[in-house]
Amino acid sequence: MALEIIIILSMVQGITEFLPISSSAHLIIIPEIFGSISSKRSFDVSLHFGSLLAVIFYLKKDISKISYDTIFLKKNNEGFVTFKNLIISTIPIVFFGYLIHLYDFNIIRNLEIIGWSTLGFGILLGIADTKIKIKKFIKNLNLKDAFIIGLFQVLALIPGASRSGIVITAGLFMGFSRYDASKYSLLLSIPVILAAMTLESFSLYRMEGFFFNDEMIVGIISSFCLAFLTIKLFMKWINTASLKIFVFYRIVLGVIILIYAYF
Repeated sequence: MALEIIIILSMVQGITEFLPISSSAHLIIIPEIFGSISSKRSFDVSLHFGSLLAVIFYLKKDISKISYDTIFLKKNNEGFVTFKNLIISTIPIVFFGYLIHLYDFNIIRNLEIIGWSTLGFGILLGIADTKIKIKKFIKNLNLKDAFIIGLFQVLALIPGASRSGIVITAGLFMGFSRYDASKYSLLLSIPVILAAMTLESFSLYRMEGFFFNDEMIVGIISSFCLAFLTIKLFMKWINTASLKIFVFYRIVLGVIILIYAYF
């Protein structure tokens, strides 16, 4: 794979993974529109690994708190409660994601569906963003809320929906602030990315054997750097600004994809 293709794909993954604009849609759209740019499955794994390292590094204090409270069974502490909520929120997408992987439902990757989901879920995000009524804080998230968010997150299996966008949308509708909804989306990305990456890695290993190479090292490093920078800037932005810019981007992108797909 040429170096410029590696850099382009790394930039797309690193920048879009944690923004509410769908990384999977962008990674599918680019090869569709620019046929000379294509990605190997093994390289996609490296991109996700770089993104995973970035979010872990950004949330290292939160992860330390969660790990400490969980290991020492501090059941009433915030860290242990957050751990339970993350597990409950992760179960639905792992279950349905495994079924999709098992039966290879590639039909959901066509451009028409990507276009409609980019547009539709973008509008839904915009509605949620204009109807904010902050009633809850992330530390008060209960198992029922966690499971509802987990069910919403299943929709992220549709390319174009955006996992972070879905979680943030659900959080806003449930009365969480933009910052808290985005923070929970970041926390939830860790088990989700880890599960998807592990499943794909085992699948590739069975087919190809050991598949690590120099391209993957470049992908991991570049994806990590761009993802970490994106997370940091986004969380600062979301503390004081709205999500309108992402809603506008999704609507424009969705319309462009649909025009390209149908005409």
